[in-house]
Amino acid sequence: MEKCTNCGSELEGKYCHHCGQERVKRLEVKTILHDVTHGILHWENSILKTAKALILKPGLTAKEYITGRRKSFIKPFSYFIFMQTIFVVVFHKMSEKYFAFISYTVTSDSQKVMERTNEIQHLVGQYVNYLNYFMPVVFGFYFYLMFKKKTGINYAEALAASFYWVGTTLIFSVVLMLLSVIDVRTWNARFIVNEVYYIFAIVKFSELSTFKSLVKGFVVTTLSYLTFILAIIILLAIYLYFSDGINILNAFTSSPK
Repeated sequence: MEKCTNCGSELEGKYCHHCGQERVKRLEVKTILHDVTHGILHWENSILKTAKALILKPGLTAKEYITGRRKSFIKPFSYFIFMQTIFVVVFHKMSEKYFAFISYTVTSDSQKVMERTNEIQHLVGQYVNYLNYFMPVVFGFYFYLMFKKKTGINYAEALAASFYWVGTTLIFSVVLMLLSVIDVRTWNARFIVNEVYYIFAIVKFSELSTFKSLVKGFVVTTLSYLTFILAIIILLAIYLYFSDGINILNAFTSSPK
């Protein structure tokens, strides 16, 4: 009787009944090629299916995943990471024009103000990859607080839905960013588009009365954005405060005696 090469149990079919490993043969080039193509096509197909479902039916898709129908979908965090990666790549390619537009609209006679504006833009561009992780955590928290009694979700489930929905808004942001080539102000529409999407997703997920879910959805989304913006402002203020202190200290210590 052939034994499993992974755990040593006797094999009675294609898969080991003990550890689940597939019956293996000696590696060949065609085996490697099959694994590579299968893995890529399976991943892309699952990503596209998940993205399509979340765009068209965000509430139902999140609910199906939470209730256990997960085979057809990419896991929420993996989905968010994938969309976040695309967003960051496009952002670093396209943000220079948008930041130049902001600098043009910020008029000030103070050289200090213009320097601070450029410094803040540089910081946002440099750390946007990390800042975006804050949004789903905050959104999931407010979503949980507002809907835990009516829907029975816990925070982990709210967080899963949040990673799905925030990840999908990154798709909208990328599309609008690309359209900003035509008009740089187009990217500003992401706030309205994302807010409408969040509220739509929450309404469909909660299955409460339309008015109540609309109001609660608006509250969740608005509080999430305000908290996100406030957190960024605080982080920037702390950074600028300490960077000023460091610059002053360096200037003092490096001054000639």
